[in-house]
Amino acid sequence: MRHKTTRAQREARRHLRAGNAALLKQQWAKAIEHFHEACRLAPDSYLARVNLGLAYYRLEQYTAAIGEFTRATEIDPTRPQAWLNLAAAETALGHLGKAGEILERVAVEHPQHPDVHYNLATLHLRRGEVFLALAEVELELANNPKHRLAGRLLAELQARRK
Repeated sequence: MRHKTTRAQREARRHLRAGNAALLKQQWAKAIEHFHEACRLAPDSYLARVNLGLAYYRLEQYTAAIGEFTRATEIDPTRPQAWLNLAAAETALGHLGKAGEILERVAVEHPQHPDVHYNLATLHLRRGEVFLALAEVELELANNPKHRLAGRLLAELQARRK
């Protein structure tokens, strides 16, 4: 038996689609408006929370982004994207310890998820830990050989070693 979709759920989906369209056009403020409305109508929408956080992140409103990414991790702690985004926002604020803890957790729980080892590599590089960065970028490329940013980072790290 199918559940009937409520008017609020339909409206939330409409705002989610409109917010996604605004994200694609890099209209961050417009995206925030739509995602806020989607969250109001469907407070437990993982996607609305992640995308609202992403729009805040793009506007460099990292504290607001952290709040939304954190809420998304509470809604569904098993999905790695909110955790990766949370780590990126923490990194942007210079909270490298927090970001590292989050990324290490994601690496254990989702070791082959795209970007997890790349993000760890860039974090290690920010800390000046070149050999750890090299190990992580090699792991990323082993799992995702076509990862362009990881390929570029590997070339940069190898050039440093020469």
